Amino acid sequence: FIHGLVVTLGVGLSEKIWMVIVAVIMWIPVAILKQMSEAAFMAIFGLVASVVVIIISTVMSLKDPYTKMHPSEPAPSHSAAIGVGIPVALSSIVFSFSGTVVYPHVEAAMKKPRQWPMVVLASMLFSAAAYLLIGITGYWAYGDQVVSPVLDSIPTGAPATVAKIMITLHVIIAAPILLLSFYLEIEKQFNITPERLGKKREFIIRLAYRSVVVAAVCGISIAIPYFSDFLSLISSLACVALYAIVPVSCYLKLYGHRVAPWYEKIWMFVVLAISGVACVWGSIDAIKSLIHDSKSG
Repeated sequence: FIHGLVVTLGVGLSEKIWMVIVAVIMWIPVAILKQMSEAAFMAIFGLVASVVVIIISTVMSLKDPYTKMHPSEPAPSHSAAIGVGIPVALSSIVFSFSGTVVYPHVEAAMKKPRQWPMVVLASMLFSAAAYLLIGITGYWAYGDQVVSPVLDSIPTGAPATVAKIMITLHVIIAAPILLLSFYLEIEKQFNITPERLGKKREFIIRLAYRSVVVAAVCGISIAIPYFSDFLSLISSLACVALYAIVPVSCYLKLYGHRVAPWYEKIWMFVVLAISGVACVWGSIDAIKSLIHDSKSG
């Protein structure tokens, strides 16, 4: 999106150069922030950006449906379920709740950790409501003519541009939060602390390895062809397992199946079954897309 936007303004930088620029922008908070509590302002911006995008997408979908944008064309059709899209949808649904990887660090940074269950419930309900609102209104407005992302379906203009800019900034700012969770685990594992290394040495080591990780992520995204398809494959395999299968498995490992009441056991079985289907089907679709793109060049 950034590349497409600046091209219209006469900036002729390639997509790969913009990927490097975005990586540098992501590196700044990675270098400055040390603890998860220091990233609160980034989370607040992400929430505000999400609300803005939700409002714009919903209002524009209701205001300018497909029949109004294309009055001379047949109305789009709607289906109760589309079997071909179920695998990708399941993977996307699981990925939409990928914030679970930072939950332990967020809870640890809270002033009142006892309020964590309420915080989790509120955040999950908000996320689910947001996705449902955009999904329902977008599909109602554009039917089988809807494209992904749905912001490409709404009429072009200032609202669509603002929404795309906000969601792009949200992704750029949210990525360091996910990386910060990884960094904190590494620092804890290898005891990278000022008490053991001293403030100056600890800062140099922390900055160095964090910079290497950002550079590696940027290099991989540039070097791998058809990166979006590759990312879909990783999402189907790793994300579904990490965000859905592993938590349930760890819960059973820690507490055993005898502790959970019968309704929790049913729910865990449903989660594992749906996650397994999403993992397998999503991976197959991603591999097919990779093969198709590699053959088509």
